[in-house]
Amino acid sequence: MDYVKSAIITLEIQQPRFAPIYYILSSSLLFSINSMFSKLISNIPSSQIVYFGAIIMCLINTIVTSNQKISLYGFTTDIYKKLFMRSLLGYLGTIFFYQGIKQVSISEGQVLFRTSPLWTSLMAIYYLKTEKLERNLFVNLILGFLGIFLISQPSILLEMMGYEKKEKHIETSLIGIILMISAAICSSIIQVLINTLAKSVNQLVILQYFCIITIVATSTNLFIFPSKLWVIPNNFETIMLIMIGVTSYITQLLMNRAYIKGNLAEISMLGQSQVIFGYIIDLLMGTNMTVFSNLGTCLIVASLVKVVQDKQKAQKGS
Repeated sequence: MDYVKSAIITLEIQQPRFAPIYYILSSSLLFSINSMFSKLISNIPSSQIVYFGAIIMCLINTIVTSNQKISLYGFTTDIYKKLFMRSLLGYLGTIFFYQGIKQVSISEGQVLFRTSPLWTSLMAIYYLKTEKLERNLFVNLILGFLGIFLISQPSILLEMMGYEKKEKHIETSLIGIILMISAAICSSIIQVLINTLAKSVNQLVILQYFCIITIVATSTNLFIFPSKLWVIPNNFETIMLIMIGVTSYITQLLMNRAYIKGNLAEISMLGQSQVIFGYIIDLLMGTNMTVFSNLGTCLIVASLVKVVQDKQKAQKGS
């Protein structure tokens, strides 16, 4: 444990500019792998996956915080409010996402949820007053969003290009769209809260409160809606649940650290690299990729490279 802590400190001292980038890219890769694990146990209810994942994350984090002698209590009322808000929004965002994705096509849901960088940047500019909406940042955001739009291949785009619409969502599509946008907004507020909490508490404290609130909220939801019965996992499903919990924990740590140490808008943009990792995993799994996916990937890569280059030029200029 001490070796890991020492390695992190050394990395952030020697490469303060690129350490947050390493964190967010690693987090994105693990998030894609985590999604792959989830698909392997598709018969397990999403609430059950969230519940077991939170328990595993809580157990690991309890061991780590005890080893590092990190206090989980003794904060001001304002800090407790922010911790509760971050945790509750994390839980609600997950619920919104899984409920919304059932009522819109997967591609439409992906596009809507990926609008979170837009909300994050706007909050960083107008609420935190820490960033400015410069032309280069605006162009990079548009390029990244356009790339995600093409990769997700929404049905409206396919119809415009003469492709057959494979997924039909008519009556509940409006509700699904509202839920997905709500999930994106929750994600954006969480990113801002993490950035503000980092000045007062350890990131492991943020994660611990998220796990506890998620466990309590999921358990309460099960009692309120007993019809949503869970299933008893077999050996393979149990291993997958454990892997999901472990990868979720590491992903959360890396993501939190990236937002704490990095620039909010830049890290938010680089977080979209998980789309590329997901694209690679789909390719390895034999998923058919279209020209839209290839073009979208190129646009996202171009926008990510441009973000890093602009930051390097700005630092050299200052």
